[in-house]
Amino acid sequence: MNQKSSTLALTFSPKAIWSDLISLNKATKAMLSVMVFAQLLTFLLSSDRSGLAWLTLWTGLAAVINLALVDQGKQSNFFWGLICTAAWMMVALHSRTFGDVFAQGFAFLMQFSGIYFWARARNSEKGELVFKKMSKTLSWSVLTLTILTYLVVLAISKHLNGLQVYLDSAVLPLNIIGQLLMTYGYRSQWFAWITVDIVQVLVWAQNISVLDGSYAISMLVLQIVMLANALYGAWYWYNRKN
Repeated sequence: MNQKSSTLALTFSPKAIWSDLISLNKATKAMLSVMVFAQLLTFLLSSDRSGLAWLTLWTGLAAVINLALVDQGKQSNFFWGLICTAAWMMVALHSRTFGDVFAQGFAFLMQFSGIYFWARARNSEKGELVFKKMSKTLSWSVLTLTILTYLVVLAISKHLNGLQVYLDSAVLPLNIIGQLLMTYGYRSQWFAWITVDIVQVLVWAQNISVLDGSYAISMLVLQIVMLANALYGAWYWYNRKN
């Protein structure tokens, strides 16, 4: 099997997807169980059974499975990432949070780069990504890029009459940085994810009062569990020895 076929098999084959899930450690499985339960409970307690509500549920389930696999550097996370980001774009477009639309569009495209780079950097014995540390020069470059991107997105979002533009505009630059650092296996990605999850919790908490439909509550719950997962992911990546 050539390198390309092997990479695709590790990412998309049912055998690899199942193997990655059952090989998660107990702590990650527990985190995943809590996140899945939170998504299902929120949906069941809601009276909303619209198409958007179902789409939000599947978005959330794909997202939390993706997160658990990212926590441990598993290659098949990109299968779930493609599903999650595509569905999330539709939910964000409906809610007119354009920063989120752009962020998920970027994240969708980055899944393909991630597939390639993670496959190259895997630890063959553990079957997990080898984590890297950022230099000070790279850290300052990342910070500068984040600020510049935020200012551009803010101007566009204002022009499009988006909702909560100052908070929502932070989503894209933070996602860009998080996705780039994740693609290349840098531990510092988790600082971007923790920050963007805090922003998203604030955005969706306010969206509940301005958007119709309980899907906004489901998205808020998803953001809360994503924040909890980002804290766990940071702990795991900074404490695991490659």
